[in-house]
Amino acid sequence: MIDKIIIASFTSIILTTTAIAKEHHAKAGEFYIVTKALMTTSETIKEDSGATLKADVGGGIGVDVGYTLPYHFAVEVDTSYSRNRVTLSENGEKEDDLASYWTYAMDVTYTLPITHHIGIIGKLGYEFEQEKIKELDIDEKDNGMVYGAGVEYHLSDHYEMLVEYEGSTIESPRGSSLYAGVKYIF
Repeated sequence: MIDKIIIASFTSIILTTTAIAKEHHAKAGEFYIVTKALMTTSETIKEDSGATLKADVGGGIGVDVGYTLPYHFAVEVDTSYSRNRVTLSENGEKEDDLASYWTYAMDVTYTLPITHHIGIIGKLGYEFEQEKIKELDIDEKDNGMVYGAGVEYHLSDHYEMLVEYEGSTIESPRGSSLYAGVKYIF
């Protein structure tokens, strides 16, 4: 019952704001590109063998390319590259190395216009990740759902600033990501 009330409430909010919102900056049929810096939050992963991979906070860059659809929706393809330090603990021994991650995703986004200049972003998609840790002989690929939320601020007809949080169902020492970037609308 509560699930139905929550779904109905969110649907009502989206439909109402779409119907009464002032013309928001993003118009259907526009391409855009986002360049962004990122910070990874890190995770600790326990392997079946009893080993533990513990990561430090990391950093990197990302790029999104998107196309706006009607009613504040958009589709995006994106990629990011990040690195962090990882420590493998196994049988009382520790080994440290630099890990690198490439991610590729396809997302659907919805921007809820709050004012003419501010929008709240929701994101859902599917992501592929490649993780390499040379000294530890780790070269793994995985995939899973990606989800996110953020805020964008309209600067001009062609520029926006944004901050985003992205999480994933992929289990890796990379963890979630926090992004800050600039969007250019063609």
